[in-house]
Amino acid sequence: MGDPVADPVIQSVFANKEAEAVNRMLRSIESNVHLVPAEMPDSVEVYLNETDDWPTWADPEKVRLGQKLFHRYGMQMTLALFLWSLPSAYAWAKAARVLTWTGGIDKYVHRRIIETAQFVLDVMAEGGLEHGGFGVRTAQKIRLLHAAIRHHISRDPRWKASEWDMPINQEDQVATLLSLALVPQVLPKLGMDFTPEEEHAYFHCWMLIGHFMGIRPELLPRDLEDGQQLWAAITERQVAPSENGAALTQALVDYLKLRIPGTMMDGLAVTLIRELCGDTVSEAVGLEKTDWTRHLLTPMKWMFNLADEVQDQSGLAAKLSASLSRKLIEGLHTSERGGGRVNFRIPESLQEAWSVSGTVPPRAE
Repeated sequence: MGDPVADPVIQSVFANKEAEAVNRMLRSIESNVHLVPAEMPDSVEVYLNETDDWPTWADPEKVRLGQKLFHRYGMQMTLALFLWSLPSAYAWAKAARVLTWTGGIDKYVHRRIIETAQFVLDVMAEGGLEHGGFGVRTAQKIRLLHAAIRHHISRDPRWKASEWDMPINQEDQVATLLSLALVPQVLPKLGMDFTPEEEHAYFHCWMLIGHFMGIRPELLPRDLEDGQQLWAAITERQVAPSENGAALTQALVDYLKLRIPGTMMDGLAVTLIRELCGDTVSEAVGLEKTDWTRHLLTPMKWMFNLADEVQDQSGLAAKLSASLSRKLIEGLHTSERGGGRVNFRIPESLQEAWSVSGTVPPRAE
């Protein structure tokens, strides 16, 4: 099943030859400039105005607590996005086919990485999920983007719907949502510590995001435990070896190697992905074996634990923790996306929490 709300909007756009206006809106995902609904075709304006309300079950206090957890560990969570969330998604053979179908994302892996990271920062920043918040608008646009992809792929005669299912269907979407909502469960492997209340609140945030993304209410997990069970069921059902998944993962690993200075530590990305994802996912995506860098896992965990224990008492530990992910964050700023420089934005509330600037000076040509 697709999206009974967003799909008709896209169909109307193409039927009325209004695609260029919507393309401008979707391109604004890259430029981080949100167009106002009045600049859109009528069907899109109605969609934007009618899909930005909170459901009755959403709890503002839980949302704030979940965002506070991201403020504290957001850099490490961004690292986990690269090392756990994306490889886990690439292990789903059918979903990986869609990702490579839409323009060969294995070739333009930077675009996938940067847009996903920007989306996470937008929704988890302070105020991002408030009515009219930056994160809400981003979620609404990505929901339309998914509908546009479904529109084009489902009409491609090469797409074998009976064998491959509907592209970006509801199961694909809730699985992707869970790959982001369950990030805290892998943080202890990096030495991060948090309370069960914070983990539940973070999960609650993502269920609200799932609502904005158009996931059907009956498919959204009721709570963290329900989400963990659904994740296990989807993983068992969908993880399988595929050339598409292997190509996507190799492109991701190559990108991460670019962010690590020199060549001696090139194996660290593979080591960390294997540590966080486990053997089943690692084998499904054809991940190479670990090298000597596996021996670094214990001291790395100790270092993260040290930063956590003294962060409240000393700014030095906070700077150390931030510096471990700084190369990654700077890489998001300076990467090129489809031949052009990316405009990656760090929300002000996160700049303050992480002691980073919102922009990175351009590299010398």
